[in-house]
Amino acid sequence: MNLIQSLKNYKFDFLIKSPEKILPLTFFALCFLGAILLFMPFSHKGDINFIDALFTSTSAVCVTGLSVFDITKSLNGFGQFILLVLVQTGGLGIMSISSIVFILLGKRMSLSHEKTARNIFDAESKEEIKESIILIFKYTFLLEFIGAVILSICFLTEGKNIFEALSLGFFSAISAFCNAGFFLNSNNLIDYNDFGIVLYTISFLIILGGLSPMLSVMIYNVFKKKKLPPVGVIVLWATVSLLVLGSLFFMISEYHGILGNMNIIEKFNNSWFQSASARTAGFNSVDLSKINTGTYILMIFLMIVGGSPGGTAGGIKTTTFTVLLLCAYNSFLGRKNIIRNRRIKPKTIQNAITLICVYFSVLILLILMLLTTQTSGDKELIFEAVSALGTVGLSMGITSELDEVGKTIIIIGMFLGRTMPATLICYLNGKNYQNKLVYPDAKISLT
Repeated sequence: MNLIQSLKNYKFDFLIKSPEKILPLTFFALCFLGAILLFMPFSHKGDINFIDALFTSTSAVCVTGLSVFDITKSLNGFGQFILLVLVQTGGLGIMSISSIVFILLGKRMSLSHEKTARNIFDAESKEEIKESIILIFKYTFLLEFIGAVILSICFLTEGKNIFEALSLGFFSAISAFCNAGFFLNSNNLIDYNDFGIVLYTISFLIILGGLSPMLSVMIYNVFKKKKLPPVGVIVLWATVSLLVLGSLFFMISEYHGILGNMNIIEKFNNSWFQSASARTAGFNSVDLSKINTGTYILMIFLMIVGGSPGGTAGGIKTTTFTVLLLCAYNSFLGRKNIIRNRRIKPKTIQNAITLICVYFSVLILLILMLLTTQTSGDKELIFEAVSALGTVGLSMGITSELDEVGKTIIIIGMFLGRTMPATLICYLNGKNYQNKLVYPDAKISLT
């Protein structure tokens, strides 16, 4: 008894007090629990093995959307419901859900819980944590409900009965807002690529889910003619630029390709949709196995950049990418790193560089492992690795061809893609560099 108590006091206390440990641990626990539930006979039709259940659960919790089997054929209604709960839980985040429980029960958070929440929600006080979490839940459920109503009406007009339309509408809205990419149709959204309202509803849910509620409120203030803070400016311009430029490039690149049989309006609708989806969501309205090389490179780039911090998106984040662009821009102009008369903190730049270095190191390692162990095409495997680490969920059709080793590699990629950026930033923010020694400058040539 004393041994158990001492282990509890040492190990678990050590883990809980560290924000950089509690996030991946709770996500791992949820992935494993989801795998057990999906593996149970009451969740699926026929037989599925545990590695496939774990793959699907991890994909749902990490809001990715990759799947080694057809969820419409392999999972029954209850299994699809479990999948949706995993997507919603993963999208909202473990800390958000646990914190809202404390708020509803009127209980106080532990010091370790509060410390973790402050790091994740970028809040300075308990009141700010509470306001942030309540805003996240209101924002999430309101937009998901509005999206679900619109989509349900669309599916109803397509000839589905009221129950099917509502089920598909709510499933699609939650999956889209959480940037998961799961859709209850074997061809994903290819059968709806001529239905503009469906494409735009899902794409705007993807975009709004990829923004944090706080950033969305900041951007909404533009319409009230209020001045945006620097982070709002970065997110707004990065998001709009990537969406518009991505759409135009996709349309030009695939005008006579996979978009060749569509009219001009459908070409634009699907180009916009794929530009929005490629950043993190994983829905596809066209057959991505037939895209040309230019489009392939565009989608790799969009998947790596991802969405914005605080939202459900993956990738290195628009803020990280933009901070480095601003550093280069200011360097060309020969001035300090500033934006809107504000200086970018050196620690922010250092964190951005660290995040990108770690991200690309992991990505290269995943690609090398897949190329070494799998027999699918190199181009397809690289796309799969980028999609997994970016928690995007797009595929060129080889996910079901992966063997157990390949599935395990992708599981690790999806898990790291969801937990690594936030964990790394929590770790870096918790470091205090108080070295009082002043060292001479090192002369390092870059040419």
